Amino acid sequence: MSAATDASERSDAGAARLASRDVAPVAAGLVPFAVAIGAASAANGLSFVEAVLTPAMLLAGSAQLAAVDLWGSGGGLVLVAGTAIVINLRLALYSAGLRRWFEAAPRWQQLLLACTLIDQSFLLCEERFATARDLRWRRTYYVTVSAWLVAVFLLSQAIGHVAGSGVPDGLGLHLAGPLVFAGMLARTVRRGHHLVAAVVAGAVLVATAGLPGGLALPVAAIAGVVAASARSPEPRP
Repeated sequence: MSAATDASERSDAGAARLASRDVAPVAAGLVPFAVAIGAASAANGLSFVEAVLTPAMLLAGSAQLAAVDLWGSGGGLVLVAGTAIVINLRLALYSAGLRRWFEAAPRWQQLLLACTLIDQSFLLCEERFATARDLRWRRTYYVTVSAWLVAVFLLSQAIGHVAGSGVPDGLGLHLAGPLVFAGMLARTVRRGHHLVAAVVAGAVLVATAGLPGGLALPVAAIAGVVAASARSPEPRP
């Protein structure tokens, strides 16, 4: 745990309080992005139940937005499913981090925790868990972060679906999620391999900007992670 974290934050209650403080601005940044997804779901003919169940099962905003847009424009099931899978490939990389964080936990617990792993929870936990070693503390922090993010994500999508066409297209709400993610990523650029990841991801994002269905962002993220892995020194025992 960092030196700034006092003894009161080393308890389960302290982990929950710290997680709530950390996740608050991130969850707020998810609101406009999730509202945009809910509005897009309504515009493309999804019922309220479908619009609520889809994010609950998927928990991947960029993949969901791309899938809804493709489905609404007449894309076939194979194209929609294939696009969502490609966009979500980065979650397989994140799962390696989760396995490292909870290596001492039972396998069933690891699988349950993985169900709510998303970009924002990964970055918050990766930063905190660099110095917080206690398994129980990590689990409490992770579950609290995930609970806030999932609740805000689902509620905001429901609001967006109800608002429907009342959400102006010109607001650019779909950009909020990537912008928040970029801001969080910038906080982690402190070492050489982090800088490599940021530079490579930025270059790939520019080069692949024309890819359909929102594929540019996940492709760039994967490229950055791969570059950082090649650059990163061997972990200490």
